Amino acid sequence: MAEFLSSFQDGHTKFNDNNIKRYKVPVVFSWVKDQLFVTNIPTALKQEIPLGSQIVEVEGEPLMDYLQKQVYPIVPASNENWRKRKALDFFLTGDKDTRYNCSIKTPNGEMKEVSLTTGIIGYEDISDWLIQRDNRICYVKNLPGDILYMKLTTFAKPQSVKEEFEKYLSQFISSKGVIFDIRGNRGGTDESWHNLIQYIADSDVNIQDGLMLTGRVSNTAIELYGKNVPQLADYYNGVAMQPIQLDPFKSKIPDSLRIKSPIILLVDGFTASAAEDFAVTMKNLKLATIVGTSTAGVVSSPKVNDHGHGYWSQVSFCRFSNPDGSDIIYTGVLPDTNIEYTLNDALGKTDTALDTAINIIHIHQAK
Repeated sequence: MAEFLSSFQDGHTKFNDNNIKRYKVPVVFSWVKDQLFVTNIPTALKQEIPLGSQIVEVEGEPLMDYLQKQVYPIVPASNENWRKRKALDFFLTGDKDTRYNCSIKTPNGEMKEVSLTTGIIGYEDISDWLIQRDNRICYVKNLPGDILYMKLTTFAKPQSVKEEFEKYLSQFISSKGVIFDIRGNRGGTDESWHNLIQYIADSDVNIQDGLMLTGRVSNTAIELYGKNVPQLADYYNGVAMQPIQLDPFKSKIPDSLRIKSPIILLVDGFTASAAEDFAVTMKNLKLATIVGTSTAGVVSSPKVNDHGHGYWSQVSFCRFSNPDGSDIIYTGVLPDTNIEYTLNDALGKTDTALDTAINIIHIHQAK
């Protein structure tokens, strides 16, 4: 069933079996272009698997061949970039104590055979990662040049986002530049950013204009005519779509409380779902400059179906697109400034996208 729903090529359409516990190996992997690297490990493995090692083969097969055969068939995705990234949720997972033999290429060019064993459910099961990452839901910090930075790791906790943002509201208003970082944010609910955007958009702007929704429509009175009338063929084939009209959504925030400095929105290939709704709305309404890489393309509204006995599925029931009708799910949200992600970025040694965002704000300040 998972393979069948994955064939729909939609990031939100999927099947899940809660009876299965999928254990991971205690390693974090990251893509840099078409190469997969080890970018975090428990300290106990640092001698066996050096940070920055490249995965070359799995179980005697070249990495991409292994993924095509063993992983990609169950990965729901609307484009190949997201399929590759989403595949990391399933890569080297299985029953507890499942062993995988891998060939790696260490940073000094040495080929090495290693064995990895599944044993954790989530990365939080390991406390002694070699690189400690900040996994807070959201946080705000000051950057040089009077720039305020807000990291939004998830949109699953709207109240947390609201409270953190409003705690620093006076600084957001007075800052000379603002950076919202939704890299790695795989969504949650649009409510998480609905409060925030009201402090950005002018009161005469309909925020709903940043994104167009269409839904499947049935008209039994005319669908049979579609068998012979080309103009009605979509009704006959059951694929007719029409725009979904939403009530206007406008800011009610006083102008004195609105952010008027340049805003940068950082995105990446793991920015998905509600986070993409935020990104595409900010972009299409010209409220921010989008910096990073193209997003996941997981923009739709899924309906959850509980089949009982631990089985459930999601099926998307409407389509999101740009206001001009152009696609989002096959391309993701395209950044205004594209950033080439490097291995040093993945290892936390550099942050090319953040540096670029800061430079863009400095250019605005100099004008």
